[in-house]
Amino acid sequence: MCEEIVQRYPQSTLQDVYKTCFQDFFGAEHLLSDTTAAHQYLKAEIEATQAQDLNAMPVYEPTGFRHRFMRVNLSLVHSGEMSENELFARFMEAAGTNNAFSDNWAEEWAKVETIALEVQPAWADSTLQTELRYAASVQSPVRHSETFRQAYHPHYRIIVNQH
Repeated sequence: MCEEIVQRYPQSTLQDVYKTCFQDFFGAEHLLSDTTAAHQYLKAEIEATQAQDLNAMPVYEPTGFRHRFMRVNLSLVHSGEMSENELFARFMEAAGTNNAFSDNWAEEWAKVETIALEVQPAWADSTLQTELRYAASVQSPVRHSETFRQAYHPHYRIIVNQH
């Protein structure tokens, strides 16, 4: 997984590895406390990205290394291949109340971090590593790194991987 991230997203950081693994571990429930607000946010994001080129990221991309969930690029809605309501319904399926893979995200992150730094030593950043270890200890999500956001313009939703 880390080798694939390095190849696909050379501008990625350890924070982006954390994000995809967190998504794979928990699904989308960390994003969903108010379904009405979540749907409104999706509508606004779809509208705001109408004129953007979203092709820097794949249309479908598995999360983490277990591939329990998929990132679905909003370009599918723009192209008409998926309706906004269908995407939101699939997103809601991924936002179950107990999607966590296990009870110990911090332990899992420690293992992933070790492997990630072996694969890409340039990801070493003691300040970021401390921040991510703390985030893992309190099971907190993070955003994509600023360099990732600028390079790849990530606009997607998490859905259950049905394969």
